[in-house]
Amino acid sequence: MEESTLLQIIRRLNAMRCDTSGKRQRRVFEQFGVPVCEVTYVRASDEFIFVRFRPQERFCFDSIDLAAIEIYDSLYELRHTF
Repeated sequence: MEESTLLQIIRRLNAMRCDTSGKRQRRVFEQFGVPVCEVTYVRASDEFIFVRFRPQERFCFDSIDLAAIEIYDSLYELRHTF
């Protein structure tokens, strides 16, 4: 059985939160090799900064769940466009 996409996203976000090598952790999320969005975790404020590339949008989340849902929606949207 294949692992849930949402669970995979949450694991990546949690890895960002657990990595103590810097004040900020940045990850790009892609679909079909196309960058869809970027998430930066800011350790000092415990926030996730979400940037969607098309259309250009930017949000700040203090909840890992809300950030994961926004990433999932962005990936889902691109995946079902083609």
